[in-house]
Amino acid sequence: MKIARQNLLETARAILVELGETKDSAAVAADSLVRADMRGVSTHGINLLRLVAQRVDAKMLELPTRVTNVSDFGATAVLDGNNGLGQVAAYQALKLCMSKARQFGIGMVNLRNTNNIGALGCITGEAARQGLISIIMTNGNPSVAPFGAAEPFFGTNPISVAVPRGALEPLVLDMSSSVVARGKIRLASLSEKEIPLGWALDPEGNQTTDPKKALKGCLLPLGGPKGSGLAMMIDILSGMLTGSAYGDKLRSFHELDGPTGVGASFICIDVARFVGVANFEQAVTEYAQRIKGLRRQPGFEEILLPGEFETQKEHESNESGIDVPEAIVKGIDEISARLGCSSRLGSIGS
Repeated sequence: MKIARQNLLETARAILVELGETKDSAAVAADSLVRADMRGVSTHGINLLRLVAQRVDAKMLELPTRVTNVSDFGATAVLDGNNGLGQVAAYQALKLCMSKARQFGIGMVNLRNTNNIGALGCITGEAARQGLISIIMTNGNPSVAPFGAAEPFFGTNPISVAVPRGALEPLVLDMSSSVVARGKIRLASLSEKEIPLGWALDPEGNQTTDPKKALKGCLLPLGGPKGSGLAMMIDILSGMLTGSAYGDKLRSFHELDGPTGVGASFICIDVARFVGVANFEQAVTEYAQRIKGLRRQPGFEEILLPGEFETQKEHESNESGIDVPEAIVKGIDEISARLGCSSRLGSIGS
């Protein structure tokens, strides 16, 4: 189904408020969820409302979200998300990090005891649109086997880096440290299709093309030892350094087995402290143009820059509506009905 952005926003806000979130924080979280769907990152979209409702009912998610300051020294700070909505805590961490970067040239804010903070590219992109280089990383529950291991220990542990380009959309790298997202394996399982060899291991530790066996096993790291090392360092920086959970101590947001314990690290850099802003943005723009103008391999219609596909998808979603599977629409409508709030997902109207 194609749903208008405003309809999704209003429905998500209403559900979150009924679940106990404040109006302001519900607006922040709803915007994060809807933007993820607009950019084609549906694993971090409004489907998560179903999980939020389940965790609130099970008293495993604390609403309204309450972010507290653990420490604040110069260019650094540590915040505690107190097991509230990750999107809300991440927004507050980003605001503080940006403020510190403008004051000190660079800022680093660590966030502990939170939950899924959303699509990282949406967060780093926000800082880059305001002229700052932004780096964000976060950990997650065990779903990826370290290189050579036959069982999961790391999360998919994503990292995002965004670079400003003046009036143009920023360059936004947003990637997990696993070969593929677990959501793609779930989709293959529902479609009863095989997955490529090299994506995942079965419960016995053997590579498999059977998505059902893969879901009972674990994912493989991106690039073998390279992705494994990246996942480890992200876990150390966003878990250990923040004072949050890490490794096999983390819990899944998809399972009702306690607080997830997710941690995240935010770094913002003020370009003006290093080179002239205008010169830097012009150099990045020309650099990107040179890459896009290179001779292409056979079969490639275009050379895409980091984040370019998601930006194109977001523009399409704005113009023609956001793609939302009927099953998700039905689930959101059921939550709305149970909570007694109205849903506007039945049409593409404005």
